[in-house]
Amino acid sequence: MRSLILLVEDHVDSREMLEEFLTLEGFAVEVAGNGLHAWERLRRQPLPDVMLLDLMMPVMSGWELMERVQKEPRLKNLPVIVVSGAGATRPVPQGIRASIPKPLDLDDLMRALEPFRSQSELAAAY
Repeated sequence: MRSLILLVEDHVDSREMLEEFLTLEGFAVEVAGNGLHAWERLRRQPLPDVMLLDLMMPVMSGWELMERVQKEPRLKNLPVIVVSGAGATRPVPQGIRASIPKPLDLDDLMRALEPFRSQSELAAAY
């Protein structure tokens, strides 16, 4: 079974590129265009195995989404990887596993996602 990533990114081109890349890498990917869409998705089962989160987004920012996630007991342990250029302007939120700056280095992203690959995905990648 493929690991499920929730990709939260407001920039359409970036979101589409990352979704395609991650799918080719063997992940199942669901997308959200802002924090509110991600919050709505997180209220349903199954939960993603990991969330990739941009911080600077309209409607609900990544910081606001993480405040909600940290207050929700069933989401508190959700692995979150921030993918954003905002870390230099404002600290990344609490509760994240890793932070990867934009412009995104895909090798850095794959290293951060390595713990979320299933054994079958690892075998398929080689």
